[in-house]
Amino acid sequence: MSCNSCTKPFSLLRKEKGCPNCGFSYCSKCLDNKMFVSKLNAETKVCAKCKNSQSKPNEPKTIEAPDAYYRRIGALDPKQPVNSNSGVGTKEDQLILDRLQKLREGRNVTPTSTTTTDEDIKSRLQNIKGETPSTSDADIYSRLAKLKGVPLEVVSAKPVLPPPDTRTEQEQANDLIKQYMEQTNIDTKYTDEFDGLISDIEARMQKLKGNNPASQEPAQILKKDESESEDEETTVRKIVEKIKAEAVLEDDIISPDTSDELPFCEICNEDARMRCLGCKYLFCKRCFLDHKDDDDGCNRYEPYEAPKVH
Repeated sequence: MSCNSCTKPFSLLRKEKGCPNCGFSYCSKCLDNKMFVSKLNAETKVCAKCKNSQSKPNEPKTIEAPDAYYRRIGALDPKQPVNSNSGVGTKEDQLILDRLQKLREGRNVTPTSTTTTDEDIKSRLQNIKGETPSTSDADIYSRLAKLKGVPLEVVSAKPVLPPPDTRTEQEQANDLIKQYMEQTNIDTKYTDEFDGLISDIEARMQKLKGNNPASQEPAQILKKDESESEDEETTVRKIVEKIKAEAVLEDDIISPDTSDELPFCEICNEDARMRCLGCKYLFCKRCFLDHKDDDDGCNRYEPYEAPKVH
């Protein structure tokens, strides 16, 4: 929006104010004429047109729009003529409106010779593309079969879609179980055959080595299996006993070998005065109090004296 007198746009510094007599928008500079307004029964600031209309008491009182209003209307609708009393800039505005009107008329009116229909466009496109090569489906299938190296019937055959499944859920479950059982039987049969081949190979290897596995009686084989199982149990028992003995030895260890330790505090390297019974480290009195922890068992100590050097 802009002022209807000076046509300057309204902004933060240029406020929009309305004329109390005519109601049009003006800025504060253009709304500086004082006159008595009867509908307000007071003297207020009005626009220049309202002030001029008051100075002509013989003429009928009609509220006339400002000049900027007519210029805006003319710019929006070029068919509507601009008011002749619009003031400065009327001739230039009229020339611009005339040129705009001529341009619009020239754009809307086109000669009949240049009208193009859809059929003309299709014919032109066809001329540009030229004649389209006609190739039948049989030729395409034969070329495809030659490229793939397969008979023509394989390429031209239509794909066969699987029939819809009309089985119930129970029948589908039974068929799945049946397939699973058949697969299990096949796996078992394959495993048995593989085991038979392995045993046959082992027997032939024993024959080549000079041993006759067939001469071994079943009782001897059972005794051998029992002795192997007993040997395994004995080995496991020995391992368990060894682990228990190591655990007992770890519990019996009270203090580590202190023959090579230095008689200094672990933290500040001062002369050690006490040994922590939790972690077995040497500390001075001050560092032991800082190190003391009830949760880790480092809350007890024993006096320590450095060994005498001979």
